[in-house]
Amino acid sequence: MKSLLMMAAAAVLVTACAGTGGSKSAADAAEAASAINTVPVEGLPPQRLEPGQCGLFLWGMSAPRRFVFFTEGTAGKALVLVNDAAVSMPMTTAGGEVFGQFLTLMKFEAADTGSSVTVTINPGEALEGGQRVDSGNILFKDAEGWETVLPITGVRACMPG
Repeated sequence: MKSLLMMAAAAVLVTACAGTGGSKSAADAAEAASAINTVPVEGLPPQRLEPGQCGLFLWGMSAPRRFVFFTEGTAGKALVLVNDAAVSMPMTTAGGEVFGQFLTLMKFEAADTGSSVTVTINPGEALEGGQRVDSGNILFKDAEGWETVLPITGVRACMPG
């Protein structure tokens, strides 16, 4: 019985070693696809920064975690997730402390809908090429005056160039 277990263990070991070459197995491909499938599909679409640009990327803290806010440092407008739709809003006011190319208090308004978004952020630790947003909130206000507060976290990041 002992020798049968030893032979089975040796066969498993040989099989495992044989699979460590450069080729990917179907199990590896399935595992990679599974990891990609765990990325939430809700929220804003991915955003790309050009060399030399900086962006502020914010996610809601409530479940499900969604990518809800993006602004590029020199754009003067933001892309905001409002009622599950991406809405572009120009910045109308800004204040607070300097946070890279951003400020810690920013307001964006959509004149056509009468809605607004006020972003308040609390900077966190510095990262290579950026800085964390430890906490903050986004205050959504609709045309009728209803307000919703969403706790957020995120990152300010710059593309080298």
